[in-house]
Parts: sequence; C-alpha cells; structure tokens
Amino acid sequence: MIKDIKVDLHMHTIASDGAWTPYVLVEEAKKNNIGLMSVTDHDSTDNVLVVEELCKKNNIKFIRGVEISSSFNKDWFHILGYNINIENKQLKELLYHNTYLMEKKDDDTIKMLIDDGYNIDFNEYKKYEYKLERGGWKALNFLIDIGICVDVADFFGRLFSETRKVPFPKFPSSKEVIGIIKKAGGVPILAHPEYLPIDFDIEYRLNEFKYIGIEGVECYHPNHSKETTDRCLKWCKENYMLITAGSDCHGNFIPNRKLGNPQVFLSELNLGRIFSVDK
Repeated sequence: MIKDIKVDLHMHTIASDGAWTPYVLVEEAKKNNIGLMSVTDHDSTDNVLVVEELCKKNNIKFIRGVEISSSFNKDWFHILGYNINIENKQLKELLYHNTYLMEKKDDDTIKMLIDDGYNIDFNEYKKYEYKLERGGWKALNFLIDIGICVDVADFFGRLFSETRKVPFPKFPSSKEVIGIIKKAGGVPILAHPEYLPIDFDIEYRLNEFKYIGIEGVECYHPNHSKETTDRCLKWCKENYMLITAGSDCHGNFIPNRKLGNPQVFLSELNLGRIFSVDK
C-alpha cells in the first residue's frame, strides 16, 4: 500500500553542501527503500530535474523541493519549499541573492582569519577550487587543504565559536521567503524548528511562524528529541498544519545523518497538497 512507503523529504546534493551526485543519491535512496523523496538543496534547485528523472526511472515518487535561508528576529531559519515552480522568476532571484550572500560570507570568513594573524593568501583562496563530492563549502575545504582546519567540527568548534563568530549574512525575512514560495506555487514548511540545543518555547516559535504564513512543520528530524517531535506533532494537529519528515542527509559530509533516518512512513505524515496518494 502507498501509505506504507518510507518517506524522506530533506536531503542535499553537490548542488549545495552535500557530497553526493544525483545519481549516487538516488542509488542510496533505492538501497534504503525510500519510496517518496525530495531534494532540498540550500538555496539551489540546480539538481531537481536530474533527480526527478532518475527517480522516475527507479520507481521512486518525487517532490520538487528547496531549502531557503531566511532571517527572523535576528536569527537564521531554513524554510523548505515543496512543489515549487523552479522557473518562477522571483524564486530564482531569491536563490541567486542568497547564494551571493553565502559566497560573500565565505570571503569574509577568510578575511577575518587574515586580520587575526593567520598566514593565508586571499588571492590563493579566490583561485581555489575543490571536488564538490567532498561536500561542505569553499572556505571550509580551503582551510582544511592548507592545514589550518581539520574538519567541520574543528571549523565551528575552534576557528569559529563565541569569541570569533562566523559572519553570517542577513537573509531576506522569513515572511518574504514564505511569500515567494507561495507565489512559486509551492508549500512553505518550517525546517527543523529545534536545530541547535538552545532553550526556547517551541510552541511560541511555531505560533510566530504560523502568523507569517507557514503551512507546516518538519516534525521528524535527526536533531529532534522524542519530546520535540511529539510537541511539534501535537501543535500541527491542533493547528491543522502539515507534517513532514526528513533526514537532512548530506552524504559523506555529515556521516551521522543517514538517509531515511528517522524512519517515517507516509501514513504518519500529513502532506496535504504537497503529495496526493493518487499520484
């Protein structure tokens, strides 16, 4: 029965910071018995059509998706957009703008280390290229290759922490991002509302996002405790919101995020117009 198919609606390819090509991703989805999937690269839809075609050939149901960076109350939140028209002009402009901001963030990261006395040649960094199958981003891989950084944990744990913070940009507001997803025919979902171990009232956060137009919540995510998942599920049911699930898999770049984990089936979700069982 279709309601018994395994679902994973949050994964990344080399189009953003994932380590898998579309072909490898779909092969891994087959191995993990994923029956319904979506590619949600950060601020990019470059691999959506390729993955969609591969899914058709492998009898895997597919939903077009993207994960968009946004700002809300001075914090950074990700908004998932499903069933989007990837040719929508406003959406393409938003993704281009966010990509520019992230590339500038990379440049600013390197400049910050140079200002703090690290022996780095900025011109060498600008010319630097790396194999996309490594995953991650340019500044991280460059710092690893010149021996200043060991891995992503070292990047955020030693090079950049409370004393030297990554200069994250101010993205367009979450409200604006939600509006553009809707104008592109898509369904906006709040990704992983509890991404970092910080103390906050999750229901209050969800109510804030409901007010600005979110249509659902990624209740199942590897960073969520059972308590967080249960609270998100309860809130969604009480507020008639959609319920989604995703592994946030980045391939080998973040090896502890496994495809299909948490294991969730279609019958446990409420996808509304994101996906019809008649599809």
